[in-house]
Amino acid sequence: MSAGLGRILQGRAAYRTTAALRSSSTRASTGRVLPTTTTTTTVRVGISQGAQLPQTQVRHISGTTTDAKSAAAAASSAVLNSTSTPSLRELFDSPPVSSSRSRLASSVSPEGLFLYPNLKTPEKFLDSVNAAIARGHLLVERIAHAPEQEDGGQEMRKVIKLFDRLSDVLCKVIDAAEVVRCLHPDPAWRQAAETVYEELFSWMNTLNTDPRLYEVLHTVLNTPAIESGLSEAERQVALVFLRDFEKSGIHLSDAKRAQFVALSDKVVSLGRDFMQNCSKPGPGPAHILVSPPSRLQGLSPGYIQRVTKTNKLGEKVAVVPTSGWESQMVLKHVEDEDVRRAMYVASMAEDKSKVAVLDDLLRTRYDLAQLVGLPSYGHMFLGDKMVKNPENVSAFLHTLGKSQEAAVKSELMLLQKAKRVATRDKDAQLEAWDRDFYVRLVSSRTNTIPHGDSISAYFSVGTTMDGLSKLFSHLYGIKFVPGTVQSGETWHDEVQKLDVVDEREGLIGTIYCDFYGRQGKQLNAAHYTVRCSRRVDDDDEEHDIAEGMTLREGIELAKADPGVKMAGKEGRYQLPLAVLSCGFSRPPGGKPALLNWVEVETLFHEMGHAMHSMIGRADYHNVSGTRCPIDFVEIPSILMEHFLADPAVLGLFATHHQTGAPLPAGLLMAHQANRSTFQAIELHSQRSMAMLDQLLYSPVVGSPSFNSTATLENLQHATGIVPPVSGTAWQTGFGHLYGYGAGYYSYLFGRTVTSQIWETVFRSAPTSRSAGERLREHVLKWGGGKDPWECLGGLLEDDRLMKGDQESMKIVGDWGAKTPL
Repeated sequence: MSAGLGRILQGRAAYRTTAALRSSSTRASTGRVLPTTTTTTTVRVGISQGAQLPQTQVRHISGTTTDAKSAAAAASSAVLNSTSTPSLRELFDSPPVSSSRSRLASSVSPEGLFLYPNLKTPEKFLDSVNAAIARGHLLVERIAHAPEQEDGGQEMRKVIKLFDRLSDVLCKVIDAAEVVRCLHPDPAWRQAAETVYEELFSWMNTLNTDPRLYEVLHTVLNTPAIESGLSEAERQVALVFLRDFEKSGIHLSDAKRAQFVALSDKVVSLGRDFMQNCSKPGPGPAHILVSPPSRLQGLSPGYIQRVTKTNKLGEKVAVVPTSGWESQMVLKHVEDEDVRRAMYVASMAEDKSKVAVLDDLLRTRYDLAQLVGLPSYGHMFLGDKMVKNPENVSAFLHTLGKSQEAAVKSELMLLQKAKRVATRDKDAQLEAWDRDFYVRLVSSRTNTIPHGDSISAYFSVGTTMDGLSKLFSHLYGIKFVPGTVQSGETWHDEVQKLDVVDEREGLIGTIYCDFYGRQGKQLNAAHYTVRCSRRVDDDDEEHDIAEGMTLREGIELAKADPGVKMAGKEGRYQLPLAVLSCGFSRPPGGKPALLNWVEVETLFHEMGHAMHSMIGRADYHNVSGTRCPIDFVEIPSILMEHFLADPAVLGLFATHHQTGAPLPAGLLMAHQANRSTFQAIELHSQRSMAMLDQLLYSPVVGSPSFNSTATLENLQHATGIVPPVSGTAWQTGFGHLYGYGAGYYSYLFGRTVTSQIWETVFRSAPTSRSAGERLREHVLKWGGGKDPWECLGGLLEDDRLMKGDQESMKIVGDWGAKTPL
């Protein structure tokens, strides 16, 4: 898949889900990681050569509106002039349907999703594929024939812009499809989105192997008269596309390029099956039977009573499900080790059919890498990342592991001692089903939380969103303003709309917030970039249809957003649009939802991604916002976790949802002490998963005897804190093996880098405008338009980092050894 022609794998399955990694870190150590979903399907559409069609008969489908006055421009004016919008607390802590939405709910002519006119019905959504591919064909032909134009090289000078437009046209549809297939409650919409997603993905794979496109781009970059006039952003865009062509085997024969496309399509199909398997029950029993029910000691009496049944012999038996939150509850709270063991074995039971799907996926990606002459998929994936290659990742993980070795042993001894005391067995060894239980037990004994309200009472959703707005106002001069939701604009009544307003530039983007869990919705926390910032007034669309070109009568062509004028910028820009999704629980009766610390952390993390999308504006789609390497894109979001942990930041907003009283310092300190317990073991678990990810995308996959279960067991024997359990295979539930594929290390890499950024730039003044502007100037505003090592070196004022070589990686590794993560 081309990062240039869509960045499908990174732009969605990877960038969106690290909060799921973080919030499930305890579960991950025992093999339970909240998965991301990436399922897909297909439809072929092209431009036929037929009767000449006058340009006036060509119908356009715009990304946002068919009206040249642009809905975005109207929205900008409305936001800046509005005086009656509700507060953020009112918006998010009130009942599901906002007053702004209820006023418009009776509209007889609903808008399309995101105000896209082609997203009014599933059928029209499918039509958008035709429009996108039709415009795509025009752009492909225009690029391919650019060298033939006798215009003094003017058309060749536009080639990079044409590539970027091609990517933007396709991404607008496929990014919307990603949101719809993951969040929309209507199966017809989700199925349409699946079709849209896979069709465009497949077509982009054919573009990545089109030698005509590659030759034109190569000529542009090797023509001094053109190359010397490129801006830094243009050069970065061109290099993105060039690298993707080369990774897709552009130098191969026609037959092998066709094989590359076939293998890529197979990866999508297997990835869909693997992700579906992640959420399916395994072959183990659906329930464990516990007799007598008193062996569930540690769970609430009410729950034990609810699951207790009477069998045919008249005996009381507790019937406990082995999936979902109940299995986790047993592993964390039940005192009886035999019950915990039974639950672990049942819930983690190996399903050989699931293992076969995963292993086929891994081998297919290995075959892709082999086809283009690389030793592994890891080498293929990491070539354009900050770390450059698997060897550097291994060195980083090794350095990190050595630095934490003593701390891990110390924490492990605490757990071991706790088990020996509890079981009165001086030789008792910690097992996989023990970790969660004894971590909770030791933490509860060593960290006492003050009596009174829990910390959740100070973090309603509305309070937290208000705090985020205040924080961004301090750092960047940016705030959130509740937006008016038009009928049909969102996929569910609970979705709220925020306009993002800069004190200097006005409206700079939109964020849709889908925060609550519901049937059919993917519950992992996620950030989706639906539309990137991009300059549109110089698109030159009128020249896409060449003189003498014939088009099928009535063909529809995707058209660029007319854009809005940005203060201080020449031209017009389409405004970025993002979606934040979480799985919070909404209490009944219109009461505000109160978040636990992990949920607040998740919201801060995902909002870090969203603000990167809002601030990272650029002239080009492919270098705006979060369109940058996976190991760099996590940095702004992980940095948000540092802000959340700082008392000065919490002082901006953390107040009791009923009384308005500020968060007590003692409660915060006790909670943070509790959260910091067993951090070394948590980090070890994340490192182990990153090591597994690297192994499963290494040359070992090419061995005829390769088996992912055996690979996992060998790794656990070598580096695990508990021995593997025969007959289990938690890797089949590790969804990030598809979405991140050789990139799971990026969260630990990001934690290491952000710890250094926090210490260097923010610790002394976490709400300082000068510190915020420093981050904005060196990191956020560039997106992928500047080498990330240069961004990092500039931010930290360390020229050694700007080279991005082995010395740079060693410096980062040393940070991990010296700075608390």
